[in-house]
Amino acid sequence: MAFTPGQLMAQADEGAEQTGGLGIIVVTAQKREEQIQDVPIAISAFDEDAIQRLNSRDIRDLTGQIPNFTLSEVSIGPGLTQVSIRGVNSQDPERSFDPAVGTFIDGVYLGTSAFNLLDTFDLERLEVLRGPQGTLFGRNTTGGAINAFRRKPTGELGFRAQVTVGNNDRLDLNGEVNLPQFGNIASIMFRGQRQKDDGIYANTAGGSRGARDRWSVGAALRLESPGVADITITVDHAEDQSDLTPYVPRGVNAPTPLPIAIVPDVIAGLPVPGATVSAAFGPDLFCLIQQVCDNPANPVSSSTDAHFMDASLDAVTFNGDFVLSDELDLTTIVGWRKSNESVFIDFDGSNQTVFNVVRNQQFYQYSGEIRVASNFDGPVQFVAGAFHFFSDYSLQQAIKLDLANVGVPVPYGILFVNGAGDEDDFQSRSTALFAQVDWEITDQLKVTLGGRLTWDKKTVFTQFKDAPLPPTAAYQVTDGVPAGRPTSSSGGATEDWFEFTPRIMVTYEPAPDLLFYGSFTRGYNAGGFSARAGNVADVTTPFDPEFINSYEIGGKLDLLDRNLRINFAGFWNDYSNKQEEAIQPGPPPTFTSTTVRNVAAARIRGVEVEISALPIPELRFDFSAGYLDAEYTNYPGFLGSGQFQSAPAQPAGTLIPVDLSTLELRRTPDFTGSASATYTADLGFGELSVNAQARYVGEQFVEIFNSHRGLMDDSFIVDASMSLNFGGPDNNRYRITVFGENLNNEVQNSSFTNSVVDFGTVTPPRRYGVEFGFDF
Repeated sequence: MAFTPGQLMAQADEGAEQTGGLGIIVVTAQKREEQIQDVPIAISAFDEDAIQRLNSRDIRDLTGQIPNFTLSEVSIGPGLTQVSIRGVNSQDPERSFDPAVGTFIDGVYLGTSAFNLLDTFDLERLEVLRGPQGTLFGRNTTGGAINAFRRKPTGELGFRAQVTVGNNDRLDLNGEVNLPQFGNIASIMFRGQRQKDDGIYANTAGGSRGARDRWSVGAALRLESPGVADITITVDHAEDQSDLTPYVPRGVNAPTPLPIAIVPDVIAGLPVPGATVSAAFGPDLFCLIQQVCDNPANPVSSSTDAHFMDASLDAVTFNGDFVLSDELDLTTIVGWRKSNESVFIDFDGSNQTVFNVVRNQQFYQYSGEIRVASNFDGPVQFVAGAFHFFSDYSLQQAIKLDLANVGVPVPYGILFVNGAGDEDDFQSRSTALFAQVDWEITDQLKVTLGGRLTWDKKTVFTQFKDAPLPPTAAYQVTDGVPAGRPTSSSGGATEDWFEFTPRIMVTYEPAPDLLFYGSFTRGYNAGGFSARAGNVADVTTPFDPEFINSYEIGGKLDLLDRNLRINFAGFWNDYSNKQEEAIQPGPPPTFTSTTVRNVAAARIRGVEVEISALPIPELRFDFSAGYLDAEYTNYPGFLGSGQFQSAPAQPAGTLIPVDLSTLELRRTPDFTGSASATYTADLGFGELSVNAQARYVGEQFVEIFNSHRGLMDDSFIVDASMSLNFGGPDNNRYRITVFGENLNNEVQNSSFTNSVVDFGTVTPPRRYGVEFGFDF
């Protein structure tokens, strides 16, 4: 059953007063406000109290707390994330690729993985939807969606602040000011944040430690006329001059085997008959010659070159809810975002200048959604609407590369590629029509049918630029992208697609607190162009959309007067036309190019459970677990030079046919889970709350060819906090929290890239601090 926002909040409050027990969170997972236990979708939701217990700057600490969910930061830009839900993820944060998990802030879809490592201070609610959401949320939600909603102006004079001090000279300042409503219609809120520390990662050479230095300001204007309209206009500005997470050298001085089977092509004569060929990464020259190598026992950076960003973001959001009649509501969401970045990257992670890059990027997007939702008295309800999205992205990139590291017979530090790179321009358009109808056949049985029509169009223009400076020039990437670079090759292309994504669901409610459902959903990740490819032909050859057909059953149970909550789901996802890395023939000197093609198929299945319990009113337990079984069902491919060993050697440019379907999918840990306990005691003058939790994520490969260096070990993280709330009539005016994250200080390699140099990153170490909160 659906409600208007006012009806829903009133009933939620009334229910909480009557029955007590576990609280009710209102979510908008189906584009209308509903109680979470009434939504037949696998969804984890966090209200302000739950978000406060995270004691985190951002949403990274959700990893392990949500079944089959992992999130990590990527060290090439501001707030770049790699999110995996149910084994579905986008490995490349390059903005020419679309994320497989959609992120939405106040209903606005973020078209890039940058600036979406969401801060938690101003969040009112956070929803994580697992599984394809293609009908109501559209393309690029094959893994799921993250919906973040920020607090709106209250119309009452108030001040809310939070000061956090911690190890590594952490100092975070967060504030929010609400002004009184004026004219009986308008309310204004201002907010600001500042995050700064000296870095949490070790660096033996005194270079980048991942120090944070970012701030943001914003304002929201709310125009509210009860029963008529509720409009919120939000303006935001953010800047980030932080260091990037430092890279760690991961090279080795000998070939490392890969678990890949060679499939000889007799007709093509590959590999050359009589040769002994095995899949293996070749030795890293930097390690082999300079002895800067992988150290699994102590993965520490020694970076000294520039490794930081200078980024800014401006955004405007319009949210409008309008009452058309007693039976129809209209919602409009319009978003505009623009970001500019200069990012300086030391990929080799050493105290030598071997492989550095500067990336200047500009990203612009606007989007609009309009939808109508019904509030009929009868058994049929619907949501229907239209959506449009446009983005424009440009990249100018230049490198400084030591020629000794690509085989030129000179000592390191003598000759360099100075300023070569590429310049790319991308445009993306998407227009969609969608609808979903719910039909309550009986009081207990409901059938849901939905569909979305989507038209996508993408355009790319790329230019490969030669180095404009001599190999001995004193160029550094902090000098920027050199002017006057000669163009060696260029080209462009445009492609468009049309897709239909349906949804069918049956919901059965045998009792008010019991819900069971089964569904079929089809989702897709948009096609596009690969900016990572090494030549114009591969950049301008499009890859098509990839698809997931998802079958799911689940249930939601509130038991024992809502003192025990059990939510569970089982799913089977068939992945087709999967976009994966593909080795293609290329120009010399490498004779190969790595691009993206629709070359694979996969099957991912699993189960999930979330349990919350209140054995006594003062004590709460939360438990979650996820199991994932993922495998490729088809993945033919090739290996290029540097990915196989041959005796005798193969001719230059030889591609070795292989079967990659035996590999494990990246970022698909078999098990994820968490357990937490929260005890709350009334002290008379205030309230004391103690929380402890443990999070587990199973081992997973983070590199496509399943190199042992790309295996991330399983992790077991322990967090704890203790809060004292006191002051004011409700003992919530002041708050002091002592917290610790990753108390067991588990640090391990979290990424691996085999490239011109082999490099990776490590997980964050132990963090702790004290937080002071004020709410007037």
